Amino acid sequence: MTKLTQMPNFFGRTIYVGMDVHLKSWNITLYHEQQYLRKFQQESNPQTLVNHLTSNYPGAHFKLAYEAGFCGFWIQRAFEQAGMECIVVNAADVPQTDKGSKMKNDVTDSYRIASSLKAGQLVPIHVPDIQTESDRSVIRYRHSLHKDLARCKTRVKSFLNHFGIKLLPRFENSKWTIAMIQWLKELPLPCPSQRLTLSRMIEQVELLQQKLLEISRDIRSMIANEKYKTDIKLLMSVPGIGVLTAISFLTEIGSIKRFPTFYNFNSYIGLCPTEHSTGENERKGSITPRHHAQLRSLLIEMTWTAIRLDPAMSLAFYEYKKRMTSKRAIIRVGRKMLSRIYFVLNNKQAYVTGLIK
Repeated sequence: MTKLTQMPNFFGRTIYVGMDVHLKSWNITLYHEQQYLRKFQQESNPQTLVNHLTSNYPGAHFKLAYEAGFCGFWIQRAFEQAGMECIVVNAADVPQTDKGSKMKNDVTDSYRIASSLKAGQLVPIHVPDIQTESDRSVIRYRHSLHKDLARCKTRVKSFLNHFGIKLLPRFENSKWTIAMIQWLKELPLPCPSQRLTLSRMIEQVELLQQKLLEISRDIRSMIANEKYKTDIKLLMSVPGIGVLTAISFLTEIGSIKRFPTFYNFNSYIGLCPTEHSTGENERKGSITPRHHAQLRSLLIEMTWTAIRLDPAMSLAFYEYKKRMTSKRAIIRVGRKMLSRIYFVLNNKQAYVTGLIK
């Protein structure tokens, strides 16, 4: 007799897929409706998982999720192109038990993601379009170059201090001008090895300065694009915001319309306080540790400038200082500035200085 086999039909059913993604391999956990199916490991290739799911669960609707990390959003886009629903989540937002935190591994991570996805407990983060993400990478690369240059300069100063060499008074608080670098190149040193070390350090400083200049020129060409021109002009009407700060905000935020309220925007930047309230007891703590590091830092920096240029912000700052420290006061004023940035971008109206509200 001929043995007849028939593939199961999953038409109208949902398969939930939790993925713990790494460079060389992925750990996968599958749920069918409310039932755990299986877990396995595969190579780090979206097409491999697509082939497995479509061949073993024909007709099913697939929902996939993975944690944001080093791999960015290309995985999400690959599954979307294959017709599968895929979300990216903040790792801190995936529910965790005390037992799970003490026995954490890649398999249990994919299991938690799949079970939370099945339970509807995961909130996806925003996935930018490929053009915005690509522009963002240029700004972030410049930020990395700037930090590398600062480290190199600190390394040179540490070298000089190590051998008891003092900078000339006119160079102590100045920027690294051509005159200062030339002085370092001509500085007499007792040992050839010292001169060799300092020369290589200076070469690295000059190289990074050149690369920083080149990437800044590239950014200025990029902001001439119609996509950014209008919003950059609006943001630069805000005291303390220059071209680089404006393009940093726009590439990191994407569209301001994705924040339905100022509360959502403030939460993304991270200027809201922590809160532990219950019943009639209201208790608010220090500023939240969850924040966008680059944008919050830029916002605080531009707020220090704004209190010198905008009378309304200056008045608010000194009113806050009567009952708190300067650091706490600048955060409060920074929240006001962020509210006005939200208004400027949302309503396409330039900033007006001197207005109290």
